Amino acid sequence: MGAADDVRAVWGVEALRGLWEKAREALESPSPPATFRLELPDDEARRLVGEVYGRPMWGQGTRISVSKLDSAVRASRFGMGLEEVLEVLHGRPVVRREPDSRDERRERTVETLRAALAEHGLADAEWAEPWARWVHQYGRIAADELPALARRAAGVLASLSLDRTPETWTSRGELAARVGSAHELDNGTALSRVVLKAAALAHGVEPPGTERERRALWERCGVTLDAVSATVLCWSLPLVGSDEWSRGVRQRSALGLPVHLTHLDLRTAPDRLVEPGTAVAVCENPRVLESAAEERVEHPVVCLSGRPTTVALTLLDRLAADGATLHHHGDFDWAGVGITRSLWEHHGVRPWRMSAGDYREALDRAAAARTDLPNLVGTPGATPWDPALAELMSTAARAVEEEHVLPTLLADLRAGL
Repeated sequence: MGAADDVRAVWGVEALRGLWEKAREALESPSPPATFRLELPDDEARRLVGEVYGRPMWGQGTRISVSKLDSAVRASRFGMGLEEVLEVLHGRPVVRREPDSRDERRERTVETLRAALAEHGLADAEWAEPWARWVHQYGRIAADELPALARRAAGVLASLSLDRTPETWTSRGELAARVGSAHELDNGTALSRVVLKAAALAHGVEPPGTERERRALWERCGVTLDAVSATVLCWSLPLVGSDEWSRGVRQRSALGLPVHLTHLDLRTAPDRLVEPGTAVAVCENPRVLESAAEERVEHPVVCLSGRPTTVALTLLDRLAADGATLHHHGDFDWAGVGITRSLWEHHGVRPWRMSAGDYREALDRAAAARTDLPNLVGTPGATPWDPALAELMSTAARAVEEEHVLPTLLADLRAGL
């Protein structure tokens, strides 16, 4: 068997196909890039790519230096350069494409954006390359405006929570003012368009098409659109302040009425809200809070109304900082346990009636009452506070909404958590 046959036998395997295809694409480009992004879908690909490249591989992808890859294959027992290896594996030589005006414009756009991201340490992010290609093809940015917009976009993106749950929040106007004027991130501007595309890619979601979707994506990145429209629904908060703001909230509770708090409300609120040790119930469905208010249950309740808004998380953090203990119950579906997991991991919230035993009890009660439960859909998620819960939910494949367990939750609230 000759050297070429040896190369094909050792390196011509499926797990390395992506490496060689990406390397050829880079070398044949009119302006060959210094690196390329390589997906690593499984352990076998990570192991073999690591052996070829000369360093261990982790995660779902990595950036490969073309020159380092060439040096690595030359240092192998085959002693061939990268272009020679590709010719053997693909049966054709590497031929660099002649640049045309479109290629040159694309490369200039990509390099401009990459340089701007590099100033903030974002050039190697997984979303960076597809985002740059999208900006070139669909961004509708004039060539003479691109450098300035790239710098502003990179500055905004560096301030967003693109790979983590937000811990603090800023208003969209304040964020825009840092890189230009207060209205540069308003809906429809070029800057908001390219920033939201990068945010969607980073979070693995579809680009927003409606105002509600845009708001949700901004908030997912730690940005509020204003200080008054997002609210958090509360009932019977035992506020300790003697100021007018605290008295006003308590007065609504005395009337049997909940209160919708905004960011502006929380900015106006006194520094301390409740006494240390105050137990606060946190629910997902407004029906739970409504029932507590109708029955005049005195236990404090905060309702998230689904995925928590920035103002809801701000309130929970302030209550926790006061020493309150927060107990969260949500729907037994993958979105619900995902919310519980995030609150448990990042905001110190304790799961409330969210164990495998609670889920099994709800299933049994529904079966006894001949209540039809919806199918459990979506991507399964971990339940680290009780790993058996995720396993049981996957097996039972039924969702249990909060309304199905409302009597149990109200009994807990009457008795006190």
